[in-house]
Amino acid sequence: MEQKDIRFRKTRDLGAIITDSFEFLKQEIKPISRILLVYVLPFVVLYVVAQIYMQRNVLSRFDLNDPENLMANIGPFYSNLFLFMLFGLFINSLLVGTYYSYLEAYIKLGKGNFTLHDISSRFFSNSLLALGAGLLYTAAIILGIFMCVLPGIYIANTLSLIAFIAIFEKKGISDAVSKSWRLVNSQWWNTLALNIVSILIVYAVGTILSLPTILLGFSTGIFAPADVNLADFPDWYWMWTGFASVLTTLLSVIPVTFLAFQYFNLEERENPGGVNP
Repeated sequence: MEQKDIRFRKTRDLGAIITDSFEFLKQEIKPISRILLVYVLPFVVLYVVAQIYMQRNVLSRFDLNDPENLMANIGPFYSNLFLFMLFGLFINSLLVGTYYSYLEAYIKLGKGNFTLHDISSRFFSNSLLALGAGLLYTAAIILGIFMCVLPGIYIANTLSLIAFIAIFEKKGISDAVSKSWRLVNSQWWNTLALNIVSILIVYAVGTILSLPTILLGFSTGIFAPADVNLADFPDWYWMWTGFASVLTTLLSVIPVTFLAFQYFNLEERENPGGVNP
């Protein structure tokens, strides 16, 4: 089947954004997989290993029935959790920066008019932009959640385009924040629906992949002796958990693709007839 050069800048409804996003991912699956395997996968594997280590060696020490044990391990738990969250933010920024570097080359240079070298020359600086946007985005959401849950949701949705805007337009984080705020508020509910759909897709795939370990966890909790903890789970459990976590993390390309198409949809609605990538 002949592949087409997908036009990004175009007004689309919710269904068209989802359909065109999956069409783009299907057409470009080979080069996208290649750059993710080269630049992102090794760090994702390290992230998953750290995640498994935390579950087996930190969470397994907690005994909710022993207050002294709980207090003795609460400090290491929070320090490990903080480092783990920072590592997760770095991984997400690396994935977004690398993938959006591919999108940037595809949109600005045209399908088939760029090589892996064109991506490698962009992904480091773009990953730094994604990291800066991610730190600001996370801080804003945490602040909104402390105020109340609803402000956190509003901020998360309204600022969801900042990473793509920062990378594609390269006018600075503050400009990306103001533009994301303006664009998203022109179709706030549409963007929220798009974000929810993308999260549900990734969550559904992750749940399906985790079914064997979920079943094992339930059976262990119900039928095993009371002193069984995470450290007692078999090695295959952790290997499968690691595989599912790696794949679920890489599936983050789905929501970020949705957001890229939504950016051009909103940009075209705001400025009809602009430069048409």
